[in-house]
Amino acid sequence: MSLCLISLTGCNNNMDYVSNDSGAAAPGAPTCFDVNDLYRTYSTFFKPAEGWVGDPMPFYENGKFHIFYLHDARDGSLTFHPWYKATTENFSTFTDNGEMIPTGTIEQQDRALGTGSVFKHNGVYYAFYTGHNGDLDPREKIMLATSANLNTWTKDPSFLLAASDGYDRNEFRDPMIIKDEASGTFRMLISTRADYKGSWRAVIAQYTSTDLRNWKLTEPFYDDPNTFMLECPDVFTMGDYQYFIYSNIDNRKVHYRFRKGTTGTWTIPTNSALDGIAFYAGKTASDGTDRYITAWCPTRENHSDYKGFDWAGSLITHKLIQYADGTISMTYPHGLNDKLSNSQNLNMTSSVNTQIESNSFTLKASAEQAVSVFDRQEGTYKIAAKVKATTSNSFGFEFGSCGNRREVYAVVFDLEQQQLRLERRVFGEEPLRIDNVKLNVPDNKEFDVTIMVENSICVVYVNHQTAFTNRIYKMSWNPWGIFSDNGEVTFSNLNLSK
Repeated sequence: MSLCLISLTGCNNNMDYVSNDSGAAAPGAPTCFDVNDLYRTYSTFFKPAEGWVGDPMPFYENGKFHIFYLHDARDGSLTFHPWYKATTENFSTFTDNGEMIPTGTIEQQDRALGTGSVFKHNGVYYAFYTGHNGDLDPREKIMLATSANLNTWTKDPSFLLAASDGYDRNEFRDPMIIKDEASGTFRMLISTRADYKGSWRAVIAQYTSTDLRNWKLTEPFYDDPNTFMLECPDVFTMGDYQYFIYSNIDNRKVHYRFRKGTTGTWTIPTNSALDGIAFYAGKTASDGTDRYITAWCPTRENHSDYKGFDWAGSLITHKLIQYADGTISMTYPHGLNDKLSNSQNLNMTSSVNTQIESNSFTLKASAEQAVSVFDRQEGTYKIAAKVKATTSNSFGFEFGSCGNRREVYAVVFDLEQQQLRLERRVFGEEPLRIDNVKLNVPDNKEFDVTIMVENSICVVYVNHQTAFTNRIYKMSWNPWGIFSDNGEVTFSNLNLSK
């Protein structure tokens, strides 16, 4: 990889973006581009050509992951969220298989489809899903479609499961099936609310069956009085431990619990969140060797960093790592990492308080921040580095580093608060803290960092322990940088690849 100092002054006439440089930047500073993300292609963090990915439901068979998902067309239709499917072997390239299970009519229970799961038994694939119609009472019931090949599905109108007495009939969704191998019986877990233990609370209702058709209510699988709903439940076993994963509707994060065996008290880990607020509705699938969790990274309204999150977006996948004590962490899928292996020139556009030796950058901040800025990139790429914090306790990577850098989006390694944090930094203003995840700080203060980027999405992986997903529109087609707010930090083996 070569390193050179360049200056960018022009603005490409591609209609996908326009210049929004205020003119306050120094002559020769990189122009700020405002990319229209609506027309960008997402093939790595998959989305269909038309519409967006909601609530993925992965299923693995014969070397291929079948990612069923709720298709969010955003076309104003009175019926919405049919099940679509994409397939992949490596989470780096996807095939769009289109619609699998259509919605019903505006009068039917499945006017809108909701989350569910796919289960195979005796050569038949069962897709249990949520039928949602806000004009009916109850609003939600569990419904069924079956298939012989995972591609052609037939709805079974004879199957309808409504909430039992004592459960919330309008919040009754997200079914998943697990099999008790010892007894040969099946359990259906459903996200709902119930009058349980003396108060209405979020529960995972539990039904049992011997034939996948007739279901009998039993005691709740899990309950939580501190949140409204535990959405998209997922239960699986790895080694000696059983895991329960759910999405907290209140704090918009994916959490997990675990326990030894399949009975007994659940352990709540010190850090139960698996990512930040831009990673929702996580569910898992295993290829028999590794287990992966898929979720969606939301878009923002009008594709603007200043607007709120939409429902649905692009597909994000992490690989789970299990430790001997039962805790788990996240890292990148190796198929994605291997795909982005072609090293690129690391073109630096500016540098302040930085000592450079080959691809090693030592940033020494004093009263002034230390920063190095690199050329803009398009599409999909990977940034990797070994980071050693000598005396700095606040440093990281920034995006949207164009013009005079009056506004940037910083991924901050805050060692004092042990946080990996996304901030919007505007000159002369207090930083806006957008999101954060827990950062494990090793004694040697060394961090192996990999950042996967496609258009406005970046996923930061640290030490194969922490995953942090973000949507940053200003990142697309604009320069990026490394910085230190105080003290000294070295970014060694800094590498850009596609």
